[in-house]
Amino acid sequence: MKDKILVGVIIFLCAVILLGTVFGLLNGHKPSENLRDSDPTPKEITSLNKRSSDKVAAYTDLGQIRAVTKADASEKHGDDGIAMVITPWLSYPEGDTVFFEELSRKRLIIKGIFQTYFSEHTQHELQVLTEPEVKKQLLEKINDQLTLGKISAVYFSEYIFLQ
Repeated sequence: MKDKILVGVIIFLCAVILLGTVFGLLNGHKPSENLRDSDPTPKEITSLNKRSSDKVAAYTDLGQIRAVTKADASEKHGDDGIAMVITPWLSYPEGDTVFFEELSRKRLIIKGIFQTYFSEHTQHELQVLTEPEVKKQLLEKINDQLTLGKISAVYFSEYIFLQ
């Protein structure tokens, strides 16, 4: 008797999972949609220093940034943009304490660059540009604000569109 109940519960759970998956796929959402290749962690980048002559450090004090993309009139969202959560970090030459201090002083300016950049583009534009192109443009905008050195790369721990 207990075995029949257990088998019945297992069959019911499998049916719910199967129906949920079918409904999700038919509803137009693909499991791989909006997935991205993850960037290396700051620890992984700094550990690569052992094999590289250009040693870099990670500036991770920007924290999590929330931004809203530009509204896309062709989307069903109407006049609202899409909320985003990004957690950027920057690489800079290791041991350059003066440059680190400049990054720390300009932390709010750099965060503003990220927020402004994403508010000027729709979600579709950002996806068409691709993440490497977005990073390249952000790198240029940030480096334009710096005087004591240049960052070498922009990375994202999180880069999520909230729907």
